[in-house]
Amino acid sequence: MIDSLFIVSGAGRNVVERHFRGTTPRLVCEPFMEKLRSSDHPEGIPGVICGNRRHVLIHILREKIVFLAVVTQEEPPLAVFELLDRVYLVLSRYLGEVSEDTLRQNFSTVYLLLDEMIDSGLPFTTEMNSLESIIAPPSAIGKVVQAVSGSSTQVLSDVPPEAMGQNSTLGALTSALGAGTHTQIGGASAEVWWRRQNVVYASNEVYVDIVESIDCIVNGNGQMVSGGVNGDIQVNSKLSGIPEVLLTLRNPGVLQNVSFHPCVRLHRFERDRALSFIPPDGEFTLASYWIPDTTLNLPFHFTVSVTYHAEHGKVQLTANPKLSVTMQHKQMLIDKFVVNVRLPSDIASATLACQGGNIRFDEETKVVVWHVGKLTTQENKAEGTLIYATDPKDGSPRIPSDEKSTAQLVFLIKGWAISGIRLDSCDVTGTSYSPYKASRYTTTSGKMDFRIA
Repeated sequence: MIDSLFIVSGAGRNVVERHFRGTTPRLVCEPFMEKLRSSDHPEGIPGVICGNRRHVLIHILREKIVFLAVVTQEEPPLAVFELLDRVYLVLSRYLGEVSEDTLRQNFSTVYLLLDEMIDSGLPFTTEMNSLESIIAPPSAIGKVVQAVSGSSTQVLSDVPPEAMGQNSTLGALTSALGAGTHTQIGGASAEVWWRRQNVVYASNEVYVDIVESIDCIVNGNGQMVSGGVNGDIQVNSKLSGIPEVLLTLRNPGVLQNVSFHPCVRLHRFERDRALSFIPPDGEFTLASYWIPDTTLNLPFHFTVSVTYHAEHGKVQLTANPKLSVTMQHKQMLIDKFVVNVRLPSDIASATLACQGGNIRFDEETKVVVWHVGKLTTQENKAEGTLIYATDPKDGSPRIPSDEKSTAQLVFLIKGWAISGIRLDSCDVTGTSYSPYKASRYTTTSGKMDFRIA
């Protein structure tokens, strides 16, 4: 699938590189590196770039870190995107934050993970439970043991320390620190390979999070020309033994364009429209779905206008909660509401004022940033005067004419899912205990563009 993987910082520095089918010279990546170094907005770089006649460069951008794959054979780009995204998710689970510093500080963990996840350029072990049973996450305790013993405890073994003739003094130290625990590698059984063996918890709990994000494009007349909802059913399972979990949804028809975790019994879903599974241990995504819909009922009203006059320009914004939605779902809260209005390069400065939150103009990026925060009142509005740049030859103002403006929204809504999906019940069987169960709903902004006429 891929020949090499390069992990590159936002400034264009190589942090990690791993070759799977022979060594790929760094010179092959130069067409992409040139675009990265010269671009103020790296998210706008095409995901697939032709490096030369033989090499194709495919990348994703996450947390200002670029995951760049080099491909020399005909491959479906979406499969490569999925593999790169999986590498990022695994690294974020192990390292917490994926940054240039954390990658360098934990380089041995990163290389061990890449060796387990990708074999000869093909996906191999990408399930988190399987990886955690082989490679221990980095910890301060592990680093202490490594410094004292001179050996790493990251690669776990299914052979007890006593069988390896471990030094008694070192064995006592590792046992006291909890870093030399005997671990059984492999799944609970051949059929349940995604779940660790011998899982035991003092307190048994299972949490279900339904997280949806809105992607849409709204034209200058306020009409949604393209839109949809990306959804994930995320589960955090802390259950002992090998439990059976059954989730029933109030409106399972929402799950049309859906992909499931391997643990889901597909025949049961097709027959009863219920999600029956033996969960992996810890956090995982049970299902991901996509709902195309250009009639989405957003829970707020938002308007923006930008006009240009002979002497100066004007910008006006309003944002208010939609009472018809918020009154029906009183538990919902629209929070972290931010508006970014990208203006033409001919705007030199702006004088802005707002009622609700705070507003500023970034002269370098030409973006008006309005931080509203909690969207709870009907009196959120902002306006300002735009000052034009002047022509260096005659000093005349450069009035924008061809370049259009767009507004992007960022927000977080707790206690509400825009698709209307609801969890009806969560039943755990096959165990001798009664676990604690909880669920919550979250809607966030995806890529939301409001075109300004």
